[in-house]
Amino acid sequence: MLLKNAIVINPADNFEGISDIRIENGIITDFSQNLKVKTGEETIDLTGKIITAGLVDMHCHLREPGFNAKETIKTGIASAIEGGYTAICPMANTNPAVDNVTTLIYTKNQAGEQIGFYPICAVTKGLNGEKLVNVSELIANGAAAFSDDGKPVENMRLLREALKYINSHDKIIISHSEDFSLASGGDINEGKISTRLGLKGIPSITESLAVARELEVVRSINGRYHFAHISAKRSIELIRQAKKEGLRVTAETAPHYFTLTEEDIVDYDARYKVNPPLRTKEDLDAVILGLQDGTIDVIATDHAPHTVSEKQKSIQNAPMGISGFETSLGLALTNLVHTGKLSLMETLGKLSYNPAKILNIENQGIIKKGVKANLTVIDLNEEWRVDAKNFKSKCRISPFDGMKLKGRAKMTIINGKIYNIGK
Repeated sequence: MLLKNAIVINPADNFEGISDIRIENGIITDFSQNLKVKTGEETIDLTGKIITAGLVDMHCHLREPGFNAKETIKTGIASAIEGGYTAICPMANTNPAVDNVTTLIYTKNQAGEQIGFYPICAVTKGLNGEKLVNVSELIANGAAAFSDDGKPVENMRLLREALKYINSHDKIIISHSEDFSLASGGDINEGKISTRLGLKGIPSITESLAVARELEVVRSINGRYHFAHISAKRSIELIRQAKKEGLRVTAETAPHYFTLTEEDIVDYDARYKVNPPLRTKEDLDAVILGLQDGTIDVIATDHAPHTVSEKQKSIQNAPMGISGFETSLGLALTNLVHTGKLSLMETLGKLSYNPAKILNIENQGIIKKGVKANLTVIDLNEEWRVDAKNFKSKCRISPFDGMKLKGRAKMTIINGKIYNIGK
C-alpha cells in the first residue's frame, strides 16, 4: 500500500514534511516525496493529515488475569488501538502478578500479534517488596522492564540490589514513587479541596519524598531509572536537578496531570480519583514546564480501568484510576499543541519515540526504511467530544466525558495492517 501526501512527523530524526510512505509485507520500503503508484498497489490519499511514528504507551494496566470484569487484555488492546497506540506496556499488578514466566507467557498469548505488546514484570515476588523476581528468566521470555507499580519498593536496600541487577541486564526499573506511610487512607490531594469536602488528603510530599530517596539510590550506583506518573512540583524540581547532575533518570506524566487539578473535583465524584491524586494549579504548571524543558520525557496514559459500578461509588470507597487510552492523544493535542505550550514534534516525541527509546523497543517510535510499519494517522484539527459510553475499554466512565477536544487519531497502522478509528 502507498500512503500519499501526508504531513510526516518523525521525532526520531526531527523530520517534518510532506511525504509518501510505501508499505510492503508490513515493512516500510520507501519514504520520500512523489512516489509513483505501482500496478495493483492500494493507495490512500492523506492530504492534510499527519502521519507519525505509532504511539507507544509505556504505562498501562490491562487487569487480566484476575480482574477481567474491569478490563481484559483483548478489550484493553482494542481501546489502545482506538487511541492510536501501536505498542503498549502493561504493568504487573494483576492476580496472579506477572512475576513469573507462566503468567508472563499467558499475557503474551492472550495479546497475540494484534499490537506491539511489551509486558512490564514485577520487581518483587507478589509485589510484596520482599524478594526479587527471577530477572534473567523473565527477560529471556520477553520482559520489557520491571515495576511494582501500584506499590512502591520501600526497602531501599532491596531497591538498590534490584536496580544493580536489572541494569546489568540492560533493563530499567519503573518507579511508583510513593511513601505509603504518608499516603495511607487518603482520597485526594491534601489541601483546600480535601478540607472543604472533609476528605483525608494525600500530601504532595508523599511523592517527592520517595523521589528524593530513590534518586540517592540511583546516584549511589550510577543506575538507570524511570519515574512513573510524576505529578508534583517538588518531584519535578528534584528530577530536573538530578538530570543536570548527570544522573541517568527519565520521567513520565499522564494527561490528567496537565489537564485537571483538585479544583475539578466536585460532589465527591470518584471519576476524578487517581493515584497520584490530582494536585494544584501550581503543580499542573510545573508539569507543563517539565514537559517543555525535557525534565519529563514521556506522556503515558496510566490507563487504569475499573468497573462502572466501582467508579460510581463515593470517592471514599471507589478505587483509584481512570480509563486513558482513548483520550490521551486528544488531551495532549488540545492542551499542549493547540495552546502553544509544546510543538507538535515535541508532543509526539513524548508519545512515541521517547518511550520506545527508553525501553529499547525495536520497530516502534520511528519511521524508517526497513522498519515495521507502525504508524498513527492524525487529524490535528478535528473537533470532537468525548463520549465515554462508546469507549472500546470496559471502563466506560471518565472525568473527560463530554469534554470537547481538538485533534484525534484517525487510523492506527500496526505492522502494515490498518485499523480505522471509530469503525
